[in-house]
Amino acid sequence: MHRSDWFQAAIMGILMTGFVVAGATRGWGQATDTPRQQAPRVLTDSLAGRDSFELYCAPCHGTDARGNGPIAPVLKTTPTDLTQLARRNRGAFPADRVREFVTGTGRVLPTHGPPAMPVWGPIFRSFETDVRVQERIKNLVAFLASQQVPS
Repeated sequence: MHRSDWFQAAIMGILMTGFVVAGATRGWGQATDTPRQQAPRVLTDSLAGRDSFELYCAPCHGTDARGNGPIAPVLKTTPTDLTQLARRNRGAFPADRVREFVTGTGRVLPTHGPPAMPVWGPIFRSFETDVRVQERIKNLVAFLASQQVPS
């Protein structure tokens, strides 16, 4: 995937998430007399793994983490079924590899451009302190570990 395709997919994910949140809070298709609500924030205050997953990962991977999010059909590469990571790793959840993949530290050949999935570590660091980023990613990885299907 080219850099521009990756960037477009990342922006699309953020926009889609905002669209879903805004629609859910206003009521899909309901006429309201209330003033327009502010756009949803790009960063959630919550450090809970589930909350981070739902905001940053679910648009592509789906709320069930199986790769069937609302943006998945328009991506060139089908998102990974994140419930199968342990099964594909002989029953052991590869927490270190998942952390490296999410943060971008384990990417091969970074000079060839980013892979299809956004690298969230630098994105989080642009909005919050390193301590919060580490906690957010730790909780996200733990949440993904909890979503593994039994072997």
